[in-house]
Amino acid sequence: MKNNIRTRTITASCYHDENFFKKEVATIFNQEWQWVGRSEMLKKPGDFITTQIAHYPIILIKDKSNKTLGFHNVCRHRASKVILQSEGNCKKIICPYHGWNYNLDGRLSNPSNFFGSNDFNHKNHSLYPINIEEKYGLVFANLDPKSDALDKWLGIFSNTIDQHYSDDFIFHNELSFDVHANWKTYIDNYQEGYHIPSVHPQLNRDVIWEEYSINNSNNCSIHSVPERANSRQPGSFGWIFPNFIFNVYGRGIVFQRIEPIKPKWCRVVYNLFRPLDISADDFESNEGKYQLEVSLEDQNLIPDIQQNLQAGIYKTGPLSMKYESSVAFFHDLLIKKMSKGV
Repeated sequence: MKNNIRTRTITASCYHDENFFKKEVATIFNQEWQWVGRSEMLKKPGDFITTQIAHYPIILIKDKSNKTLGFHNVCRHRASKVILQSEGNCKKIICPYHGWNYNLDGRLSNPSNFFGSNDFNHKNHSLYPINIEEKYGLVFANLDPKSDALDKWLGIFSNTIDQHYSDDFIFHNELSFDVHANWKTYIDNYQEGYHIPSVHPQLNRDVIWEEYSINNSNNCSIHSVPERANSRQPGSFGWIFPNFIFNVYGRGIVFQRIEPIKPKWCRVVYNLFRPLDISADDFESNEGKYQLEVSLEDQNLIPDIQQNLQAGIYKTGPLSMKYESSVAFFHDLLIKKMSKGV
């Protein structure tokens, strides 16, 4: 490094090594806030959705007081998932393995016909809770019981989202793609506009990519690029460590996350929100079509990059100080976060 500014990428092995991936899960995804669902999916007591953060299955559920709670989806008896469905409504959480049942607030009811030891107390076997907070119509979860509040984690990132998000936006649709690439391979691609003229022809016609600028601070990168004359695309984007993203193409907003699945696989999820006065057809034929187009253009390229990262020829590469400073920023954050978690 020169003047403490990273000038080269992390090594290629970081993108496929099993042990490195396990350490990321333990030190990053086990400790950072993750967007995991939408508030509208949990409208009344008993509504639930199940999902996972890296290798950790979780439950989001509305309790009887209409509060959104989160739990690890693991029975305190013999480790079965207590809910197998992806979404639904229930009066109690009943484990499908031995019938142990939990209230909506995670407390275990005294299991009949269990005949536990003399020191068994069902009150000590509630579901393991996780931190849940909601913002922008999204539900966020954090597995670390000592985590900062969501607003503190978002910090200045919220200031930029607030310029584009409105409380009266409505959910338009979700796009989800499993991609044969490490989650960092996808983040690297997101963190620079240097590839726009080569990979995104329509976006390149709409923005002046040479004037692409990024502000890296407080665990996030705020991207901006001026639009060309007569373009409807303002080119406003942002990322916060490790994997939460917003995109603005014209009207409305798109939230995005890059989920780690395996060392060589990730899942890319988009939720599109549109203004109330814009019809679904209008939004889909413009912003929806645009987001899908940009995503597919990236997906056509990124698996090939992943293949070469695994091949053993490429070890590390130089970074542009002008156009790839946010890739360097991401890599430095990654190493810093992982070293703290040791």
